[in-house]
Amino acid sequence: MARPSLTFIAVAGVAALAGAVWFFGYRRTPACSGDGRYMATVQQCRAYGVDAGICASAVEKARALAAKVAPRTDAAFDCEVRFSECFAGADGRFTPTPSFCLAPGSAEPKEVRYLEYESDRLNRKKTREIRID
Repeated sequence: MARPSLTFIAVAGVAALAGAVWFFGYRRTPACSGDGRYMATVQQCRAYGVDAGICASAVEKARALAAKVAPRTDAAFDCEVRFSECFAGADGRFTPTPSFCLAPGSAEPKEVRYLEYESDRLNRKKTREIRID
C-alpha cells in the first residue's frame, strides 16, 4: 500500500492554512446584519419607520456616490436598457439608482450597490449586482 509522502502532506497543510487565513481575513459582516434594512427610495425608507429627514439625506448620499462612480448615459431609455432603474442627475445625465443598507440610528448608507443587466450563455437577461462602496 502506497503511503503519501511527507512533502505532499506538508504542501496540503500549507494550502489549507492559506485558505483558512484568506477566508477569515477577507470575509465581511454585512452592514445590514441585525436590524438594518435595504432600500432605494425615501418611500421605502419611510416604510421602515425612519425619519423623513434621515431618509432624504441617506438617499441623496447614495445617489451622489452612484453619480460619481457608476456609468452615466445621456438618455433615460439607454440607462434603463443597461440598468434596472435610473435617476436623472443635476447635469441631466442618467445614473443607475442605487440601493443601500441603512442601519438603525445611522444616516450613512452602507453597502451601496446597483443592478446591471447582462446576458448569460443562453442570451437570457440577468441582473448582476455591482457594489460601489
